[in-house]
Amino acid sequence: MKIKRGEVSKLNKKISLKSQIKRIAETFPNAEFKNKDGNSFQVLIKLQPTPLSKFYEIKIDYSIIKGIEIYVINEKLQIAERRNSLPHVYSTEKQKLCLFTYANNEWNDTMSISSTIIPWTSEWLYFYEIWLINGDWLGGGHDEYINDNNTKSENE
Repeated sequence: MKIKRGEVSKLNKKISLKSQIKRIAETFPNAEFKNKDGNSFQVLIKLQPTPLSKFYEIKIDYSIIKGIEIYVINEKLQIAERRNSLPHVYSTEKQKLCLFTYANNEWNDTMSISSTIIPWTSEWLYFYEIWLINGDWLGGGHDEYINDNNTKSENE
């Protein structure tokens, strides 16, 4: 079951670390797990947003205490013409993607990483590839994300 951003899980039970790992491994057999312990794990996964896209290596750091962080790690993402930074990220330098807002309860530990975070990452990459062509971020976002010319995008 793929959950869209902004949808709160109907389940109120936290998904255990072990279950998150199992679901990711079953859904994405190419996933490589590292640094697993009782409170956190790291997974590397290759995603291809469209059949014409290249593969991107993604690192997901998940901690019961700190939450989840998503990075593109195998290459330096390019910046579109007329832009100064990557769109919809927490850090251009670290290539730390922004897929949701905790404060809006768009994702929490009752939700499966394999049916939310990973598909959302692929979707972010899809919109990134379009953004490289025209410089307009069509992937939506939050009001605090403004274009490089300090005006809000029509889509936000």
